[in-house]
Amino acid sequence: MTTEHTRTGEPQQRSAAPRLLLWCVGALVAGFALSAALTAPLEADSRLGVGEWGAVAMFAVVAVPLAVVDGRTRRLPNAGTFPLAAALLGYWAGLATTTGQWQLLAQAAITAAGIFAIAAVIALIGTLAAGDIKLFLAIGLLTGWFSWLLPVYALVMAYVLAIPHAGVLLARRRRTPGADTHLPFGPYLVAATLLVTVAAITL
Repeated sequence: MTTEHTRTGEPQQRSAAPRLLLWCVGALVAGFALSAALTAPLEADSRLGVGEWGAVAMFAVVAVPLAVVDGRTRRLPNAGTFPLAAALLGYWAGLATTTGQWQLLAQAAITAAGIFAIAAVIALIGTLAAGDIKLFLAIGLLTGWFSWLLPVYALVMAYVLAIPHAGVLLARRRRTPGADTHLPFGPYLVAATLLVTVAAITL
């Protein structure tokens, strides 16, 4: 029975990868189109500011529901994290096209790769889950447009925001050994990312 289950499960897993790739390609194109449509009709000196706020709004629209899912299920689905990153990459490419800020696009992409690697190393310690690492692709793309260090600030702030929740879970573990004390970190990552990004734009 185990062998049969494995054989029937493998095709489903293989079929999910092409579907996810299509979603990512669609999100990339949609992000580019959205950015171009939002900023191209504007005056040249207004495009960058409006475009950056548009990126924050797009991140929030997708990432906040993902945070809710993580809070309820302790899971960040690939169908949300990867397309969000693809949409942001496309969005920044569209904004770079209308503003000429190609260096910021390169900065965002390189920063995303860097923070993704850092998150993967932290995960080896056990404080980040696989879904959190994948979410860092989108976090790095959003924050990296503004600064190389901004995703690091977002990570640190997320840990700070999570301290009270972690304390509650630790107390529960001491009172009830074996209780579910897994901390969903996605909501804190999303909240911290939005806070530091808004601060970067407004300050």
